[in-house]
Amino acid sequence: MPDDSIIEQARTIASQFLAPRAAQADQAAEPPVEQISRLAEAGMLGLTIPPQFGGEGASPNVVRYCLAAIASGCGLTAFVYYQHIVGCRHLAGSSNEALKERMLPALAAGSLICSLAFSHLRRPGPPPLRVRTDGDDWIFDGTAPWMTGWDLADEVLLAGVLADGRSAWALVPLADSEELQASPPARLCAMNASATVSLECRALRVEPQRHVKTMTPAELASDTVRSNIFFTALSLGAARGAVGWLRSSGASDQFPDLVDALDREIASVHAAVDRWDDPATPTDERGDATLLRARCIDLGVRAANAAVVVGGGAANGIEHPAQRLFREAMVYSLIAQTRDLRAATLDLLILRDEGVSA
Repeated sequence: MPDDSIIEQARTIASQFLAPRAAQADQAAEPPVEQISRLAEAGMLGLTIPPQFGGEGASPNVVRYCLAAIASGCGLTAFVYYQHIVGCRHLAGSSNEALKERMLPALAAGSLICSLAFSHLRRPGPPPLRVRTDGDDWIFDGTAPWMTGWDLADEVLLAGVLADGRSAWALVPLADSEELQASPPARLCAMNASATVSLECRALRVEPQRHVKTMTPAELASDTVRSNIFFTALSLGAARGAVGWLRSSGASDQFPDLVDALDREIASVHAAVDRWDDPATPTDERGDATLLRARCIDLGVRAANAAVVVGGGAANGIEHPAQRLFREAMVYSLIAQTRDLRAATLDLLILRDEGVSA
């Protein structure tokens, strides 16, 4: 299937299947099983998995466009979905061929769902989850503060810090035990139905058959740069969702300058992300990935805020599309956040307040 067909399929699913169910999914008590199943049927769960394992082997650019489409339709689904495709990407890049052959086909088909528990690696201070070696085994002790999709995901890509400073990454089955226990689901301002928990590890033993990789701090920093580009898709998806709602509500007739300006800005920022992600773009012409992500965060929040203002008092309702998009855009400003990203996001607010163009 050509790449543009995959993107178009994602947009069709988002507009025709996800968006009509988004308000109900946002307020549900459980993760979006039906929505993830629909993405599995369309082959979307295998985007980051090579074809030899049953996946699409899509380019990073195509993956971003598909994620943005899904985020424009339903933030909860996008929130759960990206955990899976990111986990699959890391596993696909592993040198553990036996593990890939055993797990990737099922992950591509959606008969297994993957989640993530490694965002704590980017936090400053003492690691909340440490790993020690016992022969060839890894022993995890501590807490992974954030894991989405409990009772939906079957596997989690779990990472902790070794004594030498490297991070150790393993694919671990998700089942309550003495060694691995989940907290009650966190109460979140948005995506509350995502079943996001913390995982407590008590001498959790992981044998080499389940090891994915190790990463040095420098390798992790490089991957974080790539993550900033990947996660622009969520904010751009929220922005496109907000503009779509503005059009459907008649705002393009009442406030044509607003909708046109947002359209132009989304296209401009999207093009800048595409240039950064194009292998043909010289490194010194790509610009700062962190600043680019901050610009997308800012745009997503402003576009959703515009939808709330146009929605008026009705947008106070928890199920109002603009209200939901605004909460989702806010959450996207916190995903995979680092100290540098926080500073860049705040700098944009300060520059705008001073009347300086960013």
